[in-house]
Amino acid sequence: MTMRTKPSLLTTALLLAGAGLAVGQSAIGPVIFQPGPDLQKRYASPTPGPGASGQTKQSIIGMGKTRIDTGDPRNPFWSEPNDLSGAGNTVNADMLWDSSSKIFYVFAHTELRCAHGKSTQADLLIGLYGKKNILSKTPGSGWWVVELDQNQCQAPLPALYGCKFDTYGNNLACGRAELDPRVNDMAIVEATRF
Repeated sequence: MTMRTKPSLLTTALLLAGAGLAVGQSAIGPVIFQPGPDLQKRYASPTPGPGASGQTKQSIIGMGKTRIDTGDPRNPFWSEPNDLSGAGNTVNADMLWDSSSKIFYVFAHTELRCAHGKSTQADLLIGLYGKKNILSKTPGSGWWVVELDQNQCQAPLPALYGCKFDTYGNNLACGRAELDPRVNDMAIVEATRF
């Protein structure tokens, strides 16, 4: 018969610290991006802003692997200039409010910074969870993905890479990603550290 003992407080503290390090390590992807505060606030009022153009209704936003089809051709869609990261680099971004799932999508082909310092051009898709979203995610949190070729920003494979972020824009988990067409959400399928 083996005897089980309760873990000591020190053992528990060390395990929790290790778990915290593992989470912190997974929050670095091949691209450095953090949504800016102005963009993150848009979940509360996902309507066209100043300078918006091309206002229409459609179900699709993005291109290539960074493309979402919400399935509802009545969703409001528009383009407008936006500083996606809050760093002073304004780009023309496409925006779509999925009124049934309560997710705000933003797409742009833009310059991004690689984790190792170089810059690259890539397609960027951002999903922000709105109030009362169907996935019960915290409003203002969300995810972003970029489509990278092999060796672009030292990516090991040609694939989608991205991060999930909290309501403050802090990246929580990053890695190789997939878009789930059933719920139009993003999942990290392999944590990566760059």
